[in-house]
Amino acid sequence: MYSTAYILLFLAYAAMAIVYRYVDEKAKTRLKIASVALFMLFFGFRGFVGDDWTNYYPCFDGMYDDSLVNMVAYIRETADFEPGFMALLLICKILVNDYHFFIFICCVINCALLYRFLSKRVDNLPLAFLVFLSMSGTGIEINLLRNSIALLICLNALEFIPKRKPLPYFGLCLLAMSMHLSSVIYIPLYFFLHRRMPRWVYISLFVGATLFLLAQINFIGPIMLAVASRMGEIYVELVNNYIEGELANVQGFISIGLLERLMTGILIICYYDKLVNISKDNAMFINAFLLYFLSFALFREFEVVSRRIAILFVFCYWILWCDLFKCFVYKGNRMLFAFFLFCYGVLKLHSMTNEPKSEYDNILFGAKSYEERYSIYMLTKDK
Repeated sequence: MYSTAYILLFLAYAAMAIVYRYVDEKAKTRLKIASVALFMLFFGFRGFVGDDWTNYYPCFDGMYDDSLVNMVAYIRETADFEPGFMALLLICKILVNDYHFFIFICCVINCALLYRFLSKRVDNLPLAFLVFLSMSGTGIEINLLRNSIALLICLNALEFIPKRKPLPYFGLCLLAMSMHLSSVIYIPLYFFLHRRMPRWVYISLFVGATLFLLAQINFIGPIMLAVASRMGEIYVELVNNYIEGELANVQGFISIGLLERLMTGILIICYYDKLVNISKDNAMFINAFLLYFLSFALFREFEVVSRRIAILFVFCYWILWCDLFKCFVYKGNRMLFAFFLFCYGVLKLHSMTNEPKSEYDNILFGAKSYEERYSIYMLTKDK
């Protein structure tokens, strides 16, 4: 089982989350430190895991290391990625000419930003890390190197939305865009994400999106094909590749993920007022969940597109699932929700990582070389 290491990590955070509820403040502080240390040990010292390294290692290795002038010239010639990310790549190359050092620095940045975002909103930090791991966090960390930094920068900018401070918010969004251009989607959020909508509006949008999803109405595909036909054959082929080709939606209509999203949406409806009373910021996260759900419903025809958009709003789970525990009056309901979260987390981690390219290794305990992992990656890709 290639997912064994990830599930063991999940179990470690689950154990710490349970213990956290019954200990004093000093022990809680130690558990927070342990949560961060475990995150750094697992992700900061990982080997060639996932598939993003196939893009970044050749770029890092291709930089000339004999002079700063040559390295800057290389960046200008290739311009493979956004300027902020290339600058980070260059700085790490100058400091230590080792790709694993670069990965470690990226992990330090991610861990610091994630800790800052979670610690301001969630008391039980091990639980927040557990939800992060199961709700796309593992994939973000090992497979979306640029996206992860950009996403976490934007999450730390969210606090400026309710404070109505446009300069720091847009400044951080621009910094994030220098890491990954997808962060542009956060710019319009400043104007509406903080607004608490009436519950009936949320219910109407959620029910409407659900009905649209169940009806399996395809309208974006025909529009895209009509536009592509005017642009040229190459664009028609590209759109067809997303609709019917190897990038098309290969999952079944009813999935565990869909049932989970429906369940989460219903729980938010039931505890809408309580969630907002726990924290005014939860209005932002409820709106983010609605955007997350809408992205799956409206872009159902394009699995890759829907997932890429949805992942920009998946942060809502990291907060809302933790706060839902505070909403349940009866202990039995809390236990039932915890059982669901545990089982779903294990199943999702297993489905995300149970393949050869995700096999975990750590440079502190011996990791496979680039050449060996690349051959495994290419073999898996061909199959």
